[in-house]
Amino acid sequence: MPADEDIVRRKIGEVRWAVSELRRLASKEFGELSVDEKYAIRYNIVVLVESLVSLCVHLASEGFGMRPSSYREAVRVVAERVDVRSVGDLESLVGLRNLLIHRYWSVEDRKVYQSLKANFKCVEEFLGKVERLLG
Repeated sequence: MPADEDIVRRKIGEVRWAVSELRRLASKEFGELSVDEKYAIRYNIVVLVESLVSLCVHLASEGFGMRPSSYREAVRVVAERVDVRSVGDLESLVGLRNLLIHRYWSVEDRKVYQSLKANFKCVEEFLGKVERLLG
């Protein structure tokens, strides 16, 4: 059974929305961010990764007939199938999500903020390749 194009496009939209929110929040200097904005950054990273993984699980199972056993595996399987160069960066995002969910007390918001400032090229590359796969 082929992947459901509506699900794929909806998940791509969710990822792009989260990226947009993260860019908006990161447009401020770290010292200007309120506590609520720092938590909004954390939340939007979780939303981004959950949507990305949901997209990957759908593509892996419905598009490629595979059943990934972890978030990282789901991202890796699809990223390799669509020929994304920055698989490691995508897997690192999954790791950051895991840290935010399971060890949130050890998160250093300044480091998270600095990584946001770098950009989301790996996510955009991945989404672009998935969209090309759809046609």
